[in-house]
Amino acid sequence: MKKIILMMSLLLLFIASCGTSNEFSVDVEGKGKVPNFELKDLNGKTAESAKIMKNGKKTLFIVAAEWCPHCKEEMPEVQKFYDANKDKVNIVVVFSNSQSSIGKVQTYVKNNQYTFPIYYDESGAIARGFNVTGFPFNVKINNGKVEETLELPVDFDSLTAEFSK
Repeated sequence: MKKIILMMSLLLLFIASCGTSNEFSVDVEGKGKVPNFELKDLNGKTAESAKIMKNGKKTLFIVAAEWCPHCKEEMPEVQKFYDANKDKVNIVVVFSNSQSSIGKVQTYVKNNQYTFPIYYDESGAIARGFNVTGFPFNVKINNGKVEETLELPVDFDSLTAEFSK
């Protein structure tokens, strides 16, 4: 009886640990399906990607770093695009933990008064899941699948043209 209880306990522990993994993979080049994953905003509040990105609207998904010069150029353009299109397009900006911290990101966002939805990749799982090799990383997601990787740099006009297709 003790062996059965021990085996059941180990099985439940294994199942529980599998279910809490934040690791996932997206075939960005092959325009793969984007699985559901967790996002944490700058206040630590957790959100499910499916609730944010699979609501019938196209999504601009960006992985950035507050220290990245190209990201610093893009973010004001993303803010303009967000202000003009927030009812038509989902904007998801995820700041990386690479050479950074949540405090640095919070300060950067506050100093620049960005109001688009911002998240922090505390564990690096999102950057790994999308196989991000450089910043900024911009993709267009439509109906739960990567539609395309956007040419850099993006600006208000290129985003407007891309999301009006």
